[in-house]
Amino acid sequence: MSFSQLPNPAEERLPVTSRLRQRTKRVFRGLLIVLFFCAARTAVFAEPWGAPAIERSIAIRDGRTDADVSQDEFISQLGQADAVFLGEQHTDETTHRLQLEILDCLITNRDNRVVLSLEMFDRDVQPELDRYLAGEIDEATFLAKARPWGNYHEAYRPLVERAKEAGIPVIAANFPAPVRQRLMMAGPEAWDSLSAEDRAVTPREYLANSPEYWKRMDNAIRGHAGMMSTAETDEERLHSTQSLWDNSMGEACADALKQHPGYAVLHVNGGFHSAYWQGVVDQFRQRNPDAKVKTVAIVPTSNPISHRNTGTPAADYEALVEARASNIDQGKRSVAIGGSLSYLLHMPKDASPERRVPLLIWLSDDGLTAEEGMELCRQHFGDAAAIAVIEAPTQERQFDLAIGGRWFLPATFTEDIGGLFGGVEETWAYLLRHFPIDPQHVALAGEGAGATVVAAVILQTDRLSASAVAINPRHYAKLKDIPLPLPEYRLESARPKRSLVVTGPADSEEWWKEELAAYTEVGVPSRFVAAATDPWQREAEQDNLLAVALGKPVADAVEKRAGKMLVVAEPSARAQHWGRLQSRWLSEQLNTPVAVASTAPTAGEGEVISTAITSTAAARPGALPKCPGPFGGTTVIVLPAGVSADEIAAWKKLEADDPLTKASRFHRTRIATADGELALPNVLKKLEDENRRNVLIVPAMFYAPTPWLHELAASAAEFEDRMTLQWQPGLGGRKEILEVPQKK
Repeated sequence: MSFSQLPNPAEERLPVTSRLRQRTKRVFRGLLIVLFFCAARTAVFAEPWGAPAIERSIAIRDGRTDADVSQDEFISQLGQADAVFLGEQHTDETTHRLQLEILDCLITNRDNRVVLSLEMFDRDVQPELDRYLAGEIDEATFLAKARPWGNYHEAYRPLVERAKEAGIPVIAANFPAPVRQRLMMAGPEAWDSLSAEDRAVTPREYLANSPEYWKRMDNAIRGHAGMMSTAETDEERLHSTQSLWDNSMGEACADALKQHPGYAVLHVNGGFHSAYWQGVVDQFRQRNPDAKVKTVAIVPTSNPISHRNTGTPAADYEALVEARASNIDQGKRSVAIGGSLSYLLHMPKDASPERRVPLLIWLSDDGLTAEEGMELCRQHFGDAAAIAVIEAPTQERQFDLAIGGRWFLPATFTEDIGGLFGGVEETWAYLLRHFPIDPQHVALAGEGAGATVVAAVILQTDRLSASAVAINPRHYAKLKDIPLPLPEYRLESARPKRSLVVTGPADSEEWWKEELAAYTEVGVPSRFVAAATDPWQREAEQDNLLAVALGKPVADAVEKRAGKMLVVAEPSARAQHWGRLQSRWLSEQLNTPVAVASTAPTAGEGEVISTAITSTAAARPGALPKCPGPFGGTTVIVLPAGVSADEIAAWKKLEADDPLTKASRFHRTRIATADGELALPNVLKKLEDENRRNVLIVPAMFYAPTPWLHELAASAAEFEDRMTLQWQPGLGGRKEILEVPQKK
């Protein structure tokens, strides 16, 4: 028996509507040939809300060779086993549909000689489960007493109901939670005082799991070890929660096989419990070494057909299933939606197949745009390297009212990183396929939260060969939530050459040294470089780290000096980023290094360059930003309080001789003041009356104080629904917006 008729390759080339017509005809033809069906439920759903037929949503691979396996052969092999272990992710819809199909086919092929075993019920509720299957109690009574998992209705009820329909046994296999909780609270001495009732529903004997299993377990929870009472000795391991679960399920499956001669046991558990034939599988085999066992790792993925496996064999079969929807998990349900990771690309003009260039993949800090990141990278390397600046996937209004990106949330860090690391790999792969890039000189680098993503990606990647540089990572403690890629579970071909350098303040060195030692141990050579406290040296050192990663010559070391500097007091990522942009532009014009500092220097330590914005500088071509939008718009420059009448007059003269309109008739400049006749609400009202509703509001400052920005936003709130208001917190990111001091 098989799930249903397999896809016709010729049909896959037809348009969607044609494929559906062909598919419908084929299904009806197939209904006449019962041999090709396990059950009628596998036919294409007629309802518009129905999921695709299961055979369209999965791909089966041989777990040891990665070769494709037909669904017929897959079911045939499972049907010959004494015990089949299905390792799942507990909330995936397609996973649960596949499990039901496997159960249904085994019931059909083995003439109902199947026992279903479930991690999701504890052994002490077996009497209630038996009574429900026998029809002695209704479902409501059963569920009230059986402590079902929160997603039982969506995930496991179909299995239980199919078993009930077929009249086959169902085993509640897990260690009873009430007993486990009492044991954990009372300590080791409680084991000797278990009641006869408790002993009847717990394993008769506790067998040890393998050292390899415990190494994998410790690695999986490495970020939480300090918050958990981690077992260390063999005795503690034996009576740890993980061991109780594995022993209980392994013994329950072995007992079921013994109690039902000629039957096969189909056991469903979380994937970790049966991966690499460890855990529950090992416990079962220790109790029944002669049984024929098959294991299946069910892996949800966005594209089952093209999924690439780079790990060592983890199961006899890998069932790749379409990640379409998830049932309840921590109170929420979810559906999979398509997403993309955008990036800007700069290619040197003289790059060619004969002159391949290095590649810098750059991830800016949270709050910044790809355009801002590209400007900085171009200043670093110009045409010395190809530059891909990846944009953080979540674009949102920042605290400074401008739009910027966010890489991850603390609560969803591992999920967010999982998507990002695949996206970074695909960016790298696409660029190497289509552009003349030297694959031996790839640098993956970033700052702030982007640097934390860089560290996670270079640790986890099984494809990307690169030298990584993480500059001043933020929120980096979450990296310990990611298990280390243990080499013994990766194919040799999935261990690309890669390295990591982290640079940051000296007070983070202790944390990073421990973390980077672990990275080095699993094959990612890593080191920490304490950032220089001198601002002139710090920027030069970061440049040199990137140059080394790209295989470029490093600049001469910068001596500690007292020179020119910009003082940018605002701690935001954007303000500091703008300061660095300006310092580099000014360095080029002055032919001397210009540093950025957050506080003014003491006497004799540096000459401060003014960050004041003047109408003269703003009148230069390209100095003022255009309002984003397909049909142009108005840029409103808001002057801060305290500006003199002469200065206001100078800005109004700029408005009359509008530099934006000179460049494009779709753009214009308007001047507003902090109060009075030209206050922002009055200017916006006039624009609204003129039907000019797309507006960019920019304070005439390097970077405006956040409280004032929020006051401006409050004053403009009445227009938010009727106009498109966009914000930029200042002009500090614009080239040539600062007056260059005269050389002495």
